Amino acid sequence: MRNFLTYHLPAILYGALIIVLSSLPGLGVPNIKIFQMDKLLHFCEYAVFAMLIYRSFSHISDSFRGRLMLFLSMFFVVLFAGFDEFYQSYIPGRQSDPYDLLFDVLGAFIIITYLFLRKKTDSRRSVAE
Repeated sequence: MRNFLTYHLPAILYGALIIVLSSLPGLGVPNIKIFQMDKLLHFCEYAVFAMLIYRSFSHISDSFRGRLMLFLSMFFVVLFAGFDEFYQSYIPGRQSDPYDLLFDVLGAFIIITYLFLRKKTDSRRSVAE
């Protein structure tokens, strides 16, 4: 139970928060001409979500290691982001934007790749010591 509360519940709650925010009609960020704050928010939102998903998946089973962990985490986050954008198209005052999906996936890809490479580097260091 402690494992669930520590590693899996945060990812589940964060995913639920994303869906709740996507369900709010007309929720939007002001469009600033110089910088697309909306895209930065999508990038950061999914970078955090990807970190939580990677952390959760890494504590499901010992067989989820290495490239499999990278693939499963990324696959899940991309599916979730796609569902989120599709879902928003049915909410009054909201719209689905392929660029939002692009920044969701980009944020997830960067953080998952970073976590994967860091874990790989840490493993090499521990073997060398």
